[in-house]
Amino acid sequence: MANETKKQQSEGLTGISNIAYDLMVVLSNKLEGIAAIEEYRQDAVDTGDSDCAALFERIQRQDRESVDELRSHLVRHLQGT
Repeated sequence: MANETKKQQSEGLTGISNIAYDLMVVLSNKLEGIAAIEEYRQDAVDTGDSDCAALFERIQRQDRESVDELRSHLVRHLQGT
């Protein structure tokens, strides 16, 4: 109960719901991960490891799909619906 009150107070101060904040944090982490994986993919390409390069590409593709889904949920929560 106290935790719920704290979340409501935070919403009142920031104007952003707790779930919208959570979505923003996960989205930010995914975007940083995509950028990091690009470096790892390039390392694999540079060393001629096509299997690892393909793995990193698949992970990036999956993460981009997650980013698209996160973004649409975030927009919905920021619009208050």
